[in-house]
Amino acid sequence: MKTIQQEEYTRLNRALHELEEILSCMGVKEFTLSKDRHNMKIDTSDDNIDTDLLVSFCSNIDKLHHAKFGSDIAA
Repeated sequence: MKTIQQEEYTRLNRALHELEEILSCMGVKEFTLSKDRHNMKIDTSDDNIDTDLLVSFCSNIDKLHHAKFGSDIAA
C-alpha cells in the first residue's frame, strides 16, 4: 500500500468527516470499514432512517472496498 501525502490525507479526512455527518443524519450511529471487516449500527428510533438509501450506499461502499482490497473480506 502506498503512503499518502499530507494533501491526500487532508482531503480524505475532510471527506470522512462529511460522510460521518451525512450518515448521522440518516440514523447511523457507527460505521466501521477496514480491510478485514465492516460494520454499521443504526439508531432504530430515528425517524430519518431511509433503509433503501442505506442499502444502496452500503452496496456501493462494498463495491469500492472490493475493488481496493479484493473479495476476501469477512462480513
